[in-house]
Amino acid sequence: MKFTLRQVEVFLAVAECLHFGRAAEKLHISQPTVSQEVARLERSVGLALLDRSRRTVTLTPAGTVMASEGRLLLDQAGSLIGKVLLHEESRMNTARLVASPSIVNRLLPAVLSQAEIDLPTLKIEDVAVETGAVSSALAAELADIGLGRFLDDMPGFKKETIADEPVFVAVSRDHPAVRLPGIALRDLADVPLLLWPREQHPRYYDFVLAMCADRGLEPHVIVSPPRIVGSRLYLLSQGRAFSLVPGSTTGHLSGDVVAVPLQEPAALPLEMQWRSDDRRTTLLALRELVRGKAAELEDR
Repeated sequence: MKFTLRQVEVFLAVAECLHFGRAAEKLHISQPTVSQEVARLERSVGLALLDRSRRTVTLTPAGTVMASEGRLLLDQAGSLIGKVLLHEESRMNTARLVASPSIVNRLLPAVLSQAEIDLPTLKIEDVAVETGAVSSALAAELADIGLGRFLDDMPGFKKETIADEPVFVAVSRDHPAVRLPGIALRDLADVPLLLWPREQHPRYYDFVLAMCADRGLEPHVIVSPPRIVGSRLYLLSQGRAFSLVPGSTTGHLSGDVVAVPLQEPAALPLEMQWRSDDRRTTLLALRELVRGKAAELEDR
């Protein structure tokens, strides 16, 4: 039995569209070519995969199995190529780090600075993405290592918590609560919480609201753009909202906004994620460097 991945790819397009013409448009090839490739695949397996006896195309029982297993086969082929390309010469001494905004502020500069000393032959490219977009960037193979919070569980990837950062309240320096050594969240009931939309990062969003509820606050939420410490910072400085931020963000607030510890402390996990099959020695060394720097910053 001999068939090609291209034949499987063409068949899957027909199985999805249930129409030879639309499958041809999707693949940017001619309809006769689609028909020929599917026919060759059927001859190879010795079974009809499509029922053409009616005006509409349907899958035979064998075709249903081929569609399901064929998708897995193409995914595995893509994974195989990805593993091989990791050993391309240009990638052996190159690493791409993708990080969410607060990691760019503190940990990433520390990592890049130390890597210049410890890994001088390694070229590191850093890519900043919005909160919630780290894992998807990794899955799209836009980076080798991801740094963020509440990263997604994904097949073929490992992740670990490398630090726990304390949570601070970012609020106007004129708010009465800032005179205390720590803020009780229930004392902020008169001020809305500035937070990005839930769909941007549901797990992180739910964590923040659960933390408020555990401390006696059911906040009114003002939806902000992706970065809280950005164009909506004026809402904090004018006392029109407060925000909850990790310690790594506290040095990047405006002069009219202060970061005050929580009276009842809370922490946000800082996580690292990478492909489980990436065994390049340079990447192993870089991940270890990231762990070390994260531990140093956590102890400060």
